[in-house]
Amino acid sequence: MEKIRLFRIVLLFIILITMLNCKENKNEISKIEIKTTTKYNEVHFVKDSKRNNEISELNITYKDYQLKFRFIEDITLMQFVVRNKVVSGWKQILFNFEFLPDNYDGVRLLFDENNFKGILLLPGYTEEFPNLIAYEFDTDNFSYLTNYNIKEEDLHKIPFEKLNQEWKKGSFKINRNGNKYALTFFDASKKNILNFENSDFYDLLSEKDIKKYIERVLIFEKGNMNNAEIFEEFKNKIEKEGFKNVFQQDCDLNNDKIQDKILVFSTELAENFKPSDYEESIVCVYVSGKLFKNESIISKHYVGNTALGFSNIKVKDNFFTIEQVNGGGYEIVKEYTTFKFSSETNEINLYKYSRIEVSRKDGDENENIYNYDIKDFGKIPFENYNSETILDKCKG
Repeated sequence: MEKIRLFRIVLLFIILITMLNCKENKNEISKIEIKTTTKYNEVHFVKDSKRNNEISELNITYKDYQLKFRFIEDITLMQFVVRNKVVSGWKQILFNFEFLPDNYDGVRLLFDENNFKGILLLPGYTEEFPNLIAYEFDTDNFSYLTNYNIKEEDLHKIPFEKLNQEWKKGSFKINRNGNKYALTFFDASKKNILNFENSDFYDLLSEKDIKKYIERVLIFEKGNMNNAEIFEEFKNKIEKEGFKNVFQQDCDLNNDKIQDKILVFSTELAENFKPSDYEESIVCVYVSGKLFKNESIISKHYVGNTALGFSNIKVKDNFFTIEQVNGGGYEIVKEYTTFKFSSETNEINLYKYSRIEVSRKDGDENENIYNYDIKDFGKIPFENYNSETILDKCKG
């Protein structure tokens, strides 16, 4: 009986020791899990920007994430969108954008591909040395993280006058341990490494003061949306009327780094066409959020027209030239109609009109070239131009 009781005591002791060891191992595992490092590496993103008189724009897209910045005076507002759904509405963020180049070079994006979390690095406000402002985001949130300064012991590793240039070539990395985010910069050679530390937070405007800026942005965004909708509505309308898109030229007429478009829509002759039938075309220009259109620049292409008709549009800076060739029998007319877009007035006007008349008869070819400019035809807006009357206007 004593032996059985002793055996039970020993067995109970072994079980107790085993349980304590398991608990200690579990605690150790928990500690290891807590110490696991999350790495954020720099990624490339798509960026487009547009500087306007009152409100300038910067849009950054990475995968399903879109960060929309709007700049008013010295204030930055941002909206965060994921998969076309607004996650964080317009709110003020810290962003020292005023001294950046026109393309806002200096914004960096770091991402943890395993956990779908990102960190946005924006230029800060200190004038003594570069400072960064960090925001953290995922599919459901966007929030301020911290401000970063270069650690004092690393300040002279790269001369200050070369630092901004080195930042363009080098890369940033963030390692997260628990709630600590360690930011590091590596120059292109990987020889110089800068470590950062947290710094002071700059105050934002009060909710009352920022409200007027948000209202201005909402009005601005509504205007942009309406212009885009007008363009799409127009395309759908003329396609239902039998017009097809036969030409498209992407360009940047106003030099704002945002893509503009020049398009030509044309009809087609029916299979059982008559001698009096013709094809007609519409030229559309979409620039600065505004749609310009004209149905009379390209001449009607009748059945008897043995030439090509509309042939091409060439763009250079804020000028574009519409080329067409028309004629029949022994005479051919080549026309080159050049328009100029003005960013100051947001207008497109006729800049130059040239025509080459070629006649062939009895084996001989005769060519006459005519060039006209604004001194000859005066001011003619894009939408008022008419290929049938331009020559009369030029000859006065």
